[in-house]
Amino acid sequence: MDWNRSKTIFIGVFLILNIFLYSQYLDNYNGGQQLEVLGKTTEIESRLKEDNITYVSLPTNIEVTSYFLGTIKNFKSSEVPYFANQRTEIVDDNKLVVTMEKPVKLRETTTKDSYTEFLHSYVHEGASYVLWKVDEEKRQAMFFQKINNRTLYYNVRGYVQIYWDEEGRVFAYEQTILENHEKFENKKSILPPIQVLQILYGKNLLPPDSQVTRMNLGYSTLVQVTETQVFAPTWEVRVLTSDKTEVIHFVNAVDGKVVDIQNDLTESATVEDTEE
Repeated sequence: MDWNRSKTIFIGVFLILNIFLYSQYLDNYNGGQQLEVLGKTTEIESRLKEDNITYVSLPTNIEVTSYFLGTIKNFKSSEVPYFANQRTEIVDDNKLVVTMEKPVKLRETTTKDSYTEFLHSYVHEGASYVLWKVDEEKRQAMFFQKINNRTLYYNVRGYVQIYWDEEGRVFAYEQTILENHEKFENKKSILPPIQVLQILYGKNLLPPDSQVTRMNLGYSTLVQVTETQVFAPTWEVRVLTSDKTEVIHFVNAVDGKVVDIQNDLTESATVEDTEE
């Protein structure tokens, strides 16, 4: 018997059990907070108005969801997805670094649809990723994997990044995948958007004269146990400040904690711009 492997499995099981018990506590706690929140809704709306903080129409149809589990996809040479015109290298077992033998011309680099079209046509399970950011100066586009059809924010094990040259031709991309997605059986009550704004306002993260331009429900990584990860429902809140700077905040949609997500994947960058 491989004792080290068994020990790792036991640790993982206990950590996941602790998360489950903690989530049960949060259910009870949040249930007791609902009446208090309802009473404060008018108050926070008034305060936001006084500080000239405006917001878009808030989501109204999300009340419950679940935590999710996922595992890191490790690739074997025999399992590497095949696409014509591509040379693939496996890096650290779980990352595909792909070079196009003949660069593929994007339809145009000024619309988001062009990048998504490339993913759907040339990337394994490309439809499982959503465009997050385009850096026209560096000629890179970042996609995040979707879990439960929602964006998983900044997980280095679930992303695609594509690279193109000055002529708008994609010459390489890299990819990691999280698989075996499984949801926890017990569903969680989701903090309503107005309460999330109240949390951010109370932490001085909504400055006067700012505008909340978007609120979207996704997932962030709660804990990683060897190859297994747990994802927590997370509100993405985009704020445009008075000087037109966009700031993105992430708030755990169950316990209301502001999530400090490392918002770059620099450790994953392995492709150099070697234009042909």
